[in-house]
Amino acid sequence: MNRLIKWRPSEELLPWRPFGRLWDWDLDEFFRVFMEPREVWEENSCVCPRVESFRHNGSYVVRVDLPGVNPKDVRLTADQGCLTIEGERKRSAEIEEGSILRDEVCYGSFRRSLAMPEGVKANQIKAKYHDGVLEITAPVEGQYLPKKIEVEIQKS
Repeated sequence: MNRLIKWRPSEELLPWRPFGRLWDWDLDEFFRVFMEPREVWEENSCVCPRVESFRHNGSYVVRVDLPGVNPKDVRLTADQGCLTIEGERKRSAEIEEGSILRDEVCYGSFRRSLAMPEGVKANQIKAKYHDGVLEITAPVEGQYLPKKIEVEIQKS
């Protein structure tokens, strides 16, 4: 599995670290949690679907995780090289407020905007929803597709 590893310049400057990763803490986030009322930061951090985008067989593909979201509650717009995904995840009407024992699932409106790569034919965008994943595809003009470059190997 490939993962990006955060570069921590403090490790290069201070090899001996008596306080662990103290310099890597996000102090703004740390104090925000204690200074703002709980309702404010819960509302702001709630619904933000995870997205992956890639090129495959001459198309630009975006996959959006939307478990529990009705596809009828999702809107897509493409304008000036920007793809916007909007929608809402609604709590089931059968769940009463006082009966909730644990509440880790976020409900509410969401909006994600992604810059589309150059050459995407926005007028040919197609979307399908299956198993909680919205898949958006659009063809890419041939001139903007990656080109394979041969590397010449010289013997020494």
